[in-house]
Amino acid sequence: MELDHLAQFLHVVDSGSVSAAAKLAHLTQPAVSRNLKLLEDAVGAPLFERQGRGLVLTSAGRALVPKARAVLLDVAAATRTVRRAAERGYSDLRLGAVDSVASYLIPKLLAPVRIAFPDLHWKLRTARSAALLEQVDQGALDLAVVAASGPPKAERAFHLAPYTLCFYGRADRFAELAAVASDAELKQFPLVEIEALPGQPTMIDPEAPAYAIAHSLASVKAFVLAGFGIGAMLPFMLEPHERAQLVQANLPADPHCGLWAVCGPERSHGRARELEQLVIDELRQLAQPDSRVVAAD
Repeated sequence: MELDHLAQFLHVVDSGSVSAAAKLAHLTQPAVSRNLKLLEDAVGAPLFERQGRGLVLTSAGRALVPKARAVLLDVAAATRTVRRAAERGYSDLRLGAVDSVASYLIPKLLAPVRIAFPDLHWKLRTARSAALLEQVDQGALDLAVVAASGPPKAERAFHLAPYTLCFYGRADRFAELAAVASDAELKQFPLVEIEALPGQPTMIDPEAPAYAIAHSLASVKAFVLAGFGIGAMLPFMLEPHERAQLVQANLPADPHCGLWAVCGPERSHGRARELEQLVIDELRQLAQPDSRVVAAD
């Protein structure tokens, strides 16, 4: 079924004759008649019947009219969308992030990017770093924010901020946490930890009297703020009033671990490059330790 044939069919419907439709389509009358016959062959039913010197729609023709209009409108809308995307150099942003970034930074990223790119379509995905890197490599994501000890193995990786996981607990329940300086001492507390993947280390002893295994850092934060136990969190996860309730263990963090923006192939269009740079710049600023949080310590 050809789109041109559908358009000529509607010309006949709207104008009332093949000759008028031919003028609208800038074709000869025999050409339009031939195309109508091809359309009838495609749908398997006659679309018009003659009454006197005029044409009247058959039941099949009446059924086709709204469908034909809808198809042509959809094609026109798709054409406009594609043309605008080609002119802009982008249509959507396929962005992936680790859980902490997706929960605490991406929501704050939306507003400034929407101001600069109001017609952008967002396609967001949360996964672990290894899966996100694979999706960028496969072309399924335009940009991913991952946590890695050292630069990720990628052609285009941009450092955003240190990824400093610190162990926190409620000051009114675990004040002695401030003096903890080793993993062995830390394990004396009820721990809250994200479930480890097979083969990954865990600090939780299954025989410990109390612990919590969570599926996200948001759950870790909720348990810690509720006073259940001690959990590792990132400074950008905490608002100043939340940080004021907590005490922090004196454990060294991995100095090489950082947040990285890993990007797919660079786009040639200037606006697409501006979009990528804006996302990186905003995330870099959002991920920096908040001076108000430090002051509340």
